[in-house]
Amino acid sequence: MRARAIWWGLWLAAQLLAAESVVPIADFDGADPLSGWTVTRSSEFPGADGSLSIGPGHTGRGAVLEYRFPCGGGTRCGGAVAAMWTPPKPLAFKHRGALSFWIQAPPEVRVTLLVRDKSTGTRRYPFEVATLEHPGGGEWRQVVIPLAVKSTGYGDDDHIGAPPGRMTSIGILVEARYPMAMRGNVSFDEVRLLESPDQTFDLGMALPLAPPLPGSAQLGPRLGVNIHTLGEERMLDVAHEAGFSFVRVDLFWSQVERNGRYRFQAYDRLLNALEARGMGALWILDYGHPQHGGDPPRSRDDVAAFARYAEAAAAHFKGRNVRYEVWNEPNNEHFWQPHPNVREYSALLREAAAAIHRADPAARVASGGLSRVDLPFLAGLTAAGGTSDVNALGVHPYRRQGPETVAADLPLLRQLLARGGGEKVEIWDTEWGYASYDYFSKNLRGDGHSRLGRDRQAVLAGREALTVWALGLPVAVWYDLRDDGDDPKNPEHNYGLLDATGADKPAMKALRAVTSIARDHTYAGMVQDVPDGAHAMRLDGGADKVFAVWSEQPDSHITLRFSTEGIISATNLIGEPLKTKNGGHGELEIAIPETGGQIYIRLSR
Repeated sequence: MRARAIWWGLWLAAQLLAAESVVPIADFDGADPLSGWTVTRSSEFPGADGSLSIGPGHTGRGAVLEYRFPCGGGTRCGGAVAAMWTPPKPLAFKHRGALSFWIQAPPEVRVTLLVRDKSTGTRRYPFEVATLEHPGGGEWRQVVIPLAVKSTGYGDDDHIGAPPGRMTSIGILVEARYPMAMRGNVSFDEVRLLESPDQTFDLGMALPLAPPLPGSAQLGPRLGVNIHTLGEERMLDVAHEAGFSFVRVDLFWSQVERNGRYRFQAYDRLLNALEARGMGALWILDYGHPQHGGDPPRSRDDVAAFARYAEAAAAHFKGRNVRYEVWNEPNNEHFWQPHPNVREYSALLREAAAAIHRADPAARVASGGLSRVDLPFLAGLTAAGGTSDVNALGVHPYRRQGPETVAADLPLLRQLLARGGGEKVEIWDTEWGYASYDYFSKNLRGDGHSRLGRDRQAVLAGREALTVWALGLPVAVWYDLRDDGDDPKNPEHNYGLLDATGADKPAMKALRAVTSIARDHTYAGMVQDVPDGAHAMRLDGGADKVFAVWSEQPDSHITLRFSTEGIISATNLIGEPLKTKNGGHGELEIAIPETGGQIYIRLSR
């Protein structure tokens, strides 16, 4: 074995010296397939365990990392294990090198590539196994990780440049997404060191598609926007023209009820104006009331009073184009003071949802949108029966990462709902957006009013709209329509598609480009065979097909190539014409950098 390991190390070194573009590290098909591989365990979870074996791979045989994460017996729930490979000698690589491998993992775990070198220690490169093309997880997919990561400010770890030393080991780290007992395995295969992460792919009509999820054909009916004022009809015109089909707005309990009497006149005027434009409303039933215990209602009497207010609203708006969300971010101490309490909120939600359905059995009711994707709070909510009478779970999936990563959250959300008997409960995105001043703006040395910050928001806004469409979320609300203030360095003042004066920001132009195509095109599916980090979404119209193509990988150069035959137009994220490069042989090429956002290729049928 020693002689074989020495030979293996010399062979790798020779390959690198020869500047080969691909260096194989492991394909697990040889006589000693696990040579150099070991399993490590996290000391934070003393009961967690794992083992490495050989099993079916992507092609031939692959490595199978089994994990066993306990819960109880004095140990913390969950765990982490890693399969580590150590070469006989530290491994050199190109400055723009990348690691490529195929992986198959269930949605209950999070997977991270580990790279150790002598100079900077261990670097973490997190990635998701569930994608827009593989939204359920559990399928084989290729991952390409650039080692010279540049910070764009929304990743879990921001590494500047490549590791300066030689690699002393690499690893596949598996961690529990949710603190519960679990057992399973992650398979990986065909581990390669690449000279560069750059890739080219060909776009054509006949490419196989991942089939669209049920109910995802149209974008418009699911798209809403948050507003904070009731009487500005010009803002409703802007929202309607931008392609939003409803608005989300607070229906404040304290403004509606006075001494047991309910006054909905201001909301009637808003709803009349919306319906005149063919739009509807998502009412947020919130917050506390000074005559009923303040904020939030906790006693039996106060909860009953909130339920009466919810029932009065449902009776008043019955038969109209409205939906309901019971509270806002109940897992956030800002909205459930002094500290969130899942049992208190579950009691409120059960009473309010039942009251709404007494008044209007056809009403659509969602739980209050959870701040981010709070799996422990959701588990407590389902365990307490809070989702027993709702039609949907509300989530607010804000994140530092790109919007496409929400695909990895949905399978586990659905699993937790199913465990609580909520198999038919939908998942609604009732609030989500990206501010023009946030983490990425700081790293770009911009602010919420800068061109850098606003252009970055536009890229993420367009990608968010395409993501929620591809995932078939029945409700998707952008937060929000207009900036809530004029402070360029306050994120809360910079979430709008319009600035504080009501003028378009680039994000509004990007949203309009999406919705203008969506008006006469249906979603046909995601192209399956694309480079890691790239996405191609096919939209079918009566006379043409449009491919929305974009990259979420800021550290690789992806080039799109397509035939000149049938090309109608190529436009950027706001619908402006793009220059194409002549690739020869009747083909055109376009670079799709992550910073440029999505492009649209229109082809005749």
